[in-house]
Amino acid sequence: MISTIYEEFLELVAIEGEERQKVLPEWIQACKAMGFSEEDVRYATHEWIPKNHHIEYLGLRKILGALTRECIDHTKLHEYKKNGVKLVYGVLPAQTTTYTAIKMAGKDKVFVSFPDFNMMNMAQCLFNKAGRFFELAEQGGMTYGARHCALNKMRVGIRLSGMVPTPDVDWAWGLVCDEATKIDEYITHMYDKDWKTVTTRIPHDVQIGESGYQDEYRVKFLATELRRSMEEVEEIIGFKVKDEHVADAFKQYESVLKMGGQLVNLSLMADPQPLCSSTLQMVAGHPKTFPMNTGFEYYNDGLRTLLDETKKAIADGVGILPKGSPKVGFYFIPWALPWVDRLFIENGVVPSISMTMIPAKRQLEPSMYTDPYEKSAEGWLKGIFTMGCHEEVKDWTEKIEQFKPDAFVAGFLDYDRWIGALHKNMARDVEKQTGVPSFYLEADFYDGRDYSMEALRTRIESICQIIRAKRLSA
Repeated sequence: MISTIYEEFLELVAIEGEERQKVLPEWIQACKAMGFSEEDVRYATHEWIPKNHHIEYLGLRKILGALTRECIDHTKLHEYKKNGVKLVYGVLPAQTTTYTAIKMAGKDKVFVSFPDFNMMNMAQCLFNKAGRFFELAEQGGMTYGARHCALNKMRVGIRLSGMVPTPDVDWAWGLVCDEATKIDEYITHMYDKDWKTVTTRIPHDVQIGESGYQDEYRVKFLATELRRSMEEVEEIIGFKVKDEHVADAFKQYESVLKMGGQLVNLSLMADPQPLCSSTLQMVAGHPKTFPMNTGFEYYNDGLRTLLDETKKAIADGVGILPKGSPKVGFYFIPWALPWVDRLFIENGVVPSISMTMIPAKRQLEPSMYTDPYEKSAEGWLKGIFTMGCHEEVKDWTEKIEQFKPDAFVAGFLDYDRWIGALHKNMARDVEKQTGVPSFYLEADFYDGRDYSMEALRTRIESICQIIRAKRLSA
């Protein structure tokens, strides 16, 4: 019998039986550590999650359960540090291979995760309560009006809240987000002199018409940088990560990429479409972009269950909206703000593809390398974030022509100097090549405080009216 709202939440996220009773006191303690009140848990359980997520699917609820287990694990970080467990943090955008390899090598001797991303999943995506962490960062100096990335604010906020202790090392990536690595310097100089960072970089200097992953010199250069960074991390954590660990981690990455790709393709090619874009982004995109210290056993079980449920929904003709409804694609749907999807659905348009969640054809091709670091480097350079701007037009065009949305929406990342500029230029180029109309929404990917739901609703209603009119005229 369920006696508290905390237990009701665990039932919602498919944590059952004896495990639920074992996890319950840990979950209550975790909520206190994150600053969630009993009323916050009730709001998430009864309103936010049912309204914004496909809880009719057991597979999705299992995935939310996996994220909950990971969040509980994060609230034990001070205990882990006290007991001598090495703490290895990381930041997005990143590829999980090297972090997973460290976990495989160190097992219980090491904790590996991205605490800021983990808290964004729980505090924003599932609770809509991340504002207090953003505000802590702003009070500490990350001025609100300066348009800092809210994920970087989260990293500072959870450190200032005391929830996250100093890591033994933070492995940061300057491959896309240059502010992420600057935030490490900021934390070190302003708040935590013991915050150690290892940084992996590569120049964004691919010439127009060239593909970085096809440039053997570039792949080998990045592989050397990966190996050098790994050696720095090994020296700090005190144990060796073998090439076999990196190879096994890359196999796991490929497996998740293929299973997630299968789910996405099934859903997007169906009419009616059974799953919305933010759900697909979360379930198919997360495992390839951030490591989980608790492992992917629960997550993959949920993914397999959701895959089976999606096949049945398609066979039964079940969808978000009726068959024949218009669809809109995105560069990167703001999964942390799932109500954006809901606004499109309320206006009769299906939130369909998100460029970042769909593996491009090149990503599913076998690697031409045998060295595990070179495989990882090639895999990174095949990704949507790390190619040159003009090369990415081909990627957008390929996916739009394959899944045929009625319109395409860029935006939500105007604060990002790399991706933000790309959106404003590339959307027009893709529209010229595909004939699919593009729109630009100036909004924040993570932080819903920057615009009200009603203000964005007006813009989304206008876009949906144009999409529906275009469909009728056709």
